[in-house]
Amino acid sequence: MKRYLLAILVILVLVSGFAFAKKPLAVVRSQKTIDKPVNYPSYTADFEFFVKWLEAFAEFDIITDEDVESGVLKNYEAILLPDNAVMGADEVDCYFDFIDRGGRLFACSSTSLRKEDGTLTSYQIADIIGVTWVQWTNAKDKHNYMEFGDHKIFDGLDVEGIKSITPSTQIVTLNLGEPLATWYNEDKVTPSEADEKNACIIENEGSIFVTFSINNSIYLSHPVFGKIMKNVVAYLAPSAIK
Repeated sequence: MKRYLLAILVILVLVSGFAFAKKPLAVVRSQKTIDKPVNYPSYTADFEFFVKWLEAFAEFDIITDEDVESGVLKNYEAILLPDNAVMGADEVDCYFDFIDRGGRLFACSSTSLRKEDGTLTSYQIADIIGVTWVQWTNAKDKHNYMEFGDHKIFDGLDVEGIKSITPSTQIVTLNLGEPLATWYNEDKVTPSEADEKNACIIENEGSIFVTFSINNSIYLSHPVFGKIMKNVVAYLAPSAIK
């Protein structure tokens, strides 16, 4: 009888463990951003390209911002927010709860920069990504070159930096984050911004933020930028890699 009860207990523990095991990765599709095509006309096409690119090397679920608000993030270890610009307060709260439970997050460019009504604001997830928003820029004489720091997301690259594909970027002020890559002008010597505003890839407590749209086809098709993004995914969700 004791052996029987012990066996039942072991089975219950195993079943419970499987029931509560988290999936490694989810990509959040932002319907709120889709609903603002005047501001973000390429979001749907960029999202579709991103998930197709991701399928080549990672396993993941696609969830929606509505799913996030329903509490589904408790089932995941890491999430990717590919330029999900428009967010409501309830969704934002869910991301903070997710991080508080040990979750890891990727975001880029305009993520959380607009409220649900489309109003421009600062980053609503600033304390997660470790920066506050300053402005968008497309200055042709700045942000021409990116210098890499020493971090796992740059593993496998045979260069210490890369010429930028486009000067379009968000200028941010470092708050809690650690700069992983910084902007330079074309001479590769002159910083593009003051030190506290010159970071272009930032880490904050395991979450990664990129100030430009690394999720779109222009960047993902580039051998260096594509490798960086792949490394970001592997860093945040190693068990998702095929």
